Amino acid sequence: MNKSYDLIAVSPHPDDAEIGCGGTLALLSEMGYRIAIVDLTNGEPTPFNDNPQVRIDESLKAANILGIERVTLDLPNRELLDNIEARMKLAKVFRKMRPKIVIGMQGMTPKASPDHYQSQLIFDASVFYSRLSKWEHLFDGMKPWRIHHIFYYYTARELFTQAQPMQFTINISKHFETKKKALLAYESQFRAHPSYNPPIIEWIEGMGRYFGSLVGCAYAEIFYGSTILELNLFKQILG
Repeated sequence: MNKSYDLIAVSPHPDDAEIGCGGTLALLSEMGYRIAIVDLTNGEPTPFNDNPQVRIDESLKAANILGIERVTLDLPNRELLDNIEARMKLAKVFRKMRPKIVIGMQGMTPKASPDHYQSQLIFDASVFYSRLSKWEHLFDGMKPWRIHHIFYYYTARELFTQAQPMQFTINISKHFETKKKALLAYESQFRAHPSYNPPIIEWIEGMGRYFGSLVGCAYAEIFYGSTILELNLFKQILG
C-alpha cells in the first residue's frame, strides 16, 4: 500500500459500498484508475453466517468482480462508534494509501444499522486528521496527506432528496450487471435467507432505475459533494 490510489470508498461493512457506488467503482476501474474499498468492520456477527472468514472471502470475491482492491479494518461491527481510535485507524490508511478522492456513506439509516451514520462521522474526522501536521509521532512517521475531493454515496432511496444541494449522478448502465454480480458474491448475506434474495436485487434495480430516470439513462448512482462539479468530475479530477 505504498502507492497512491486514485479513489477510496469507505464502507462500514462489506457490501455497503457495493450497494451505494459499486457501478461507479467498476466503471473507474475499467478506465484504468486504482480503486479500493476500505471496510471499517468485517460485518460480523451476522444473522446468516457463523464464520467471519466467509464474509471476508465474499468481500474479496466482490472486489475482484469490480476490479478493485480492498482493505478491512478491525473496528467492531454493531458497536462502531466515532472515537479517536476509529478516526486514527482510518486516517492512517489515508496517509498510507494517499487517495485523490474519497467517498463515504451519507446520511442516517434509521431502519438499518446505526454503524452507517457513525461511519460517516469517522470518515469526516479522518479526512481532517489525515492532513494535520505535527502529529507524525501518532502516525508511525507518515507525513500528512491532504484530500481535496470528498464525496458521499447513498445506500437507500429514502435518503435522497432533490432539495439536497450539490448532488450529481454517474451513469452506470454499462456496469450495472457487474454491480449485481458483486453484490451476489455475498452469498451468506443475500442468498442465505429467502427474504433477502430476490428483494436485494429488486431494490438495487429500483434504486438504479430511479436515479437513472432523473438524468435520462437506464441506471445511475447518485452522490453528494461539497462543491459543484460536472457529471464527468471523476475523470476531470483524475486526469
